Amino acid sequence: MQEPIRIFLYNYQIMSDNFWAQYRNSKSYEDVLECYYQFSKNQCVIIETLLENLRMAQNTDHLKEDLHLMLRDAFTF
Repeated sequence: MQEPIRIFLYNYQIMSDNFWAQYRNSKSYEDVLECYYQFSKNQCVIIETLLENLRMAQNTDHLKEDLHLMLRDAFTF
């Protein structure tokens, strides 16, 4: 579970730094709004990716536990 969160935080930091760099270089309100719009879209994408990665990690952990129980039951007489 730690790896998907670490990746999310890394991507969020890059995205945030990029937003502020573009914000400082904006020449008009339209540029600022476009910058914020892109930031918001990217934020949604990385959150959706995080949720999917957490679901997969959770399913993997659950699968490992199920396999462990099946093997234990199979070899218990």
